[in-house]
Parts: sequence; structure tokens; C-alpha cells
Amino acid sequence: MRSAVPKLCIILAVENLTHSLLGAALAELALPVGATTAQRRVFFAVGIIAANLPDADLLYSNITPEPLGYLLHHRGHTHTVAGVVVQALLVGAVCLLPVIRRAVGSLRRRLWALIAISLLGHLVLDSWNSYGVHPFWPLDVRWYYGDAIYIMEPWLWMLLGVAATLNTRTDRGRVVLGLVLAALAGALAWFGMIPVGALVAVVVAALALAATTYTWAPRRRSGVALALTALFVGAMFGLRERVRARVVTAIAPATRGAIVDVVLSPQAANPLCWAALVVATNEPAGEYVTTRGTASAFGSVGCGSTHATAVVWTEPLRQSLLALRELDRRYCAVHAWMQFGRAPEMAEGAIGDLRYGGARRENFSTMRLPPSDQAARCPPHLTGWGMPRADLLHHS
Repeated sequence: MRSAVPKLCIILAVENLTHSLLGAALAELALPVGATTAQRRVFFAVGIIAANLPDADLLYSNITPEPLGYLLHHRGHTHTVAGVVVQALLVGAVCLLPVIRRAVGSLRRRLWALIAISLLGHLVLDSWNSYGVHPFWPLDVRWYYGDAIYIMEPWLWMLLGVAATLNTRTDRGRVVLGLVLAALAGALAWFGMIPVGALVAVVVAALALAATTYTWAPRRRSGVALALTALFVGAMFGLRERVRARVVTAIAPATRGAIVDVVLSPQAANPLCWAALVVATNEPAGEYVTTRGTASAFGSVGCGSTHATAVVWTEPLRQSLLALRELDRRYCAVHAWMQFGRAPEMAEGAIGDLRYGGARRENFSTMRLPPSDQAARCPPHLTGWGMPRADLLHHS
């Protein structure tokens, strides 16, 4: 059995890869034909930094003890439109340094546009997956979930990475970047995070795209890469609606209550296979039920083998509504955790989110309950995000 530690290291290493590739593509589009070497350096540095800057919240997430610090502050205030405005002003202030101003010259407006679009692009990309964002704080503290793109999607790496690799100005740079992208995708396959067949499809598509765009101008190549990315994302959102309908239709006959949420996530590099997590409430029985499933987008194939049905379910997990509400009422830390938890699972002395394995299989969302005599004590620097499962708690 392969260790989970290298797998976790890979996840952390590639979390911002798509953001960086987007920043590079936007920088290429922002530059005019005939830009100087100094201008190119500034634009690419600013584009990549701005495209990743909202994740600077990781630098201060420890102001609240873990795991709440990460759960509440990552994708927190820096991942809002208001936060983006502040970050844009900070990046712009740095760009006013004389050495940068001289390098940018007459391209200041283009640089400001790059800063704004790269920062907003980070929020847009983060909104595509099942983790979610709440971008409209302080006017709206609700979470918004795309449920359409895997958080580390090799197809996005391919579409944006081919352009970034070919746009690199030196042969050595092209070789290094190409090998890094290939190695990361291969590592995900090695640790079982993407199927080998899907990896082969991505590689073949990358070679075809590289051969097609090899002689193109860098600006045209980046523009086409962004257009293809938009088409891919649009198609995935269309597939999401199809899969959601199949999941709801499949589980409705067995549901004794109301479905309050359907969490979806495609398999990495395989748009035909989706993980589903359905949360339903049965108020008369005093329980809420979470059920995992694997759904095929078309027919009953696409998930590695042919099944009798389009959706294959695991045994549903039934939990007490009263117990969840009591934990939320008694423990300040649990009440804070419920600002993040979309599929809460209670275990002995702990609570976790089933999106990531739940409380019984510890993950970054698992929180151990404090001693009962400290239940009312609140951790410092809590936030006020909306509760995804307010429908289970009867919070407005």
C-alpha cells in the first residue's frame, strides 16, 4: 500500500499550478507585440504573483487554532471581491517603485488590467470546485459551489501548460517546464489519483495541441489556450447538470425526506465519472442521511467498469439531527466549524466533513471536540461565514 504522505505532498505542490498557468497566459495576452524583455519579465512576474496572491491567507490562518484556522481563513477574506480590491492596490503600489515603473513604461494601463483580471481569475477558478468560495462578503456571507471541476484538473494543466511551455523563450526553459508538468501528471497517476487511461488521453491531446500551435505567435497561442479552457469548463458545467439530474433521479425513491444538497466532483482527468454525495434530512425520524455514490455521465460506463445502473451507491450513513444540533449549541468550536462543514459526520469526540473522508477517517477537516468543561470557550479570531448546513440546524 502506497503511503499517503507522498500523495499529500503532491497535492500541496500542485494546488496553485493552474493559477500560475492562468497568470502566465493572461500576461502574454496583456503584452503588446514588440514588448521589451524588461516589460515581459515584469508582466509575467506580476501576472503569476497576482494569480496566486489570494492564497496568501495561508500565511495568517494560524491566528485561529487548527483545523479551524485553515477551514475558516483559507478561501476567506482574501478570496472576496473586497479583498481583491485591497490586494490590487497593494500590488499596484509595489509596481510604482521606480525600477518597475521604468521597465513598464507606457504599458501601465495594461499592467493594471492584468493585475485586476489575474486576481479575479483566482476567485473564478476557486469557485468551480466543491470546496467553494464566498466572494461577496460582507454583503453576502453564503458559500457558492461550482461542483464541476476537480481541484487539480490535468486537462486544465494541459490546455494552459502547452501554451506556457511553447511560449517559454529558451529551449532549456521549455524542456524544464514540460518535464515538470509531465512529472506531476504522472505522479498523480502513480498514486492512483487519476486513471492511467485518462492520463494517456491527456498526453495524446497535449502532443496534438503542441503540434498544431507550434508555429503560432505566443499571443495567439495563449488566447486559444484560454478559449479552449473556457470551452472545457463550460462543457463540465453542462455535464454537472446532467449528472446531478441522474443522481437525484436515482436516489429519490429511497429518500424518506428532503434532499438538501448534492455535492458533485468529477474524477481527475475523467469527465465521464463523478463522485456524488447526497445530504437529505428526515425531520420526522430525527435524522439526516448522507449517501456516497459514483455516477457515470453517460450510460453506465466511464468509471472503470460497466455497472448495472448509472449510479452506484454505498451504504447510507444515518445520523441524529438532535445530536448535531446539541453539538452546535454546546460547543462554540463546533458552531464555528459549521461555517465550513457541508456534509458533517459525527464520530466519538470528533466531527469531520464527508467531502474529504469524514471524522472516522481523519483529514484536514477533522476537528477533535474540546473537553466538555471547555465547550463554551470560543477559539480566537472566528469568522462569520454563512453555514452550509443551516438547513440541518434551523439557523436562518
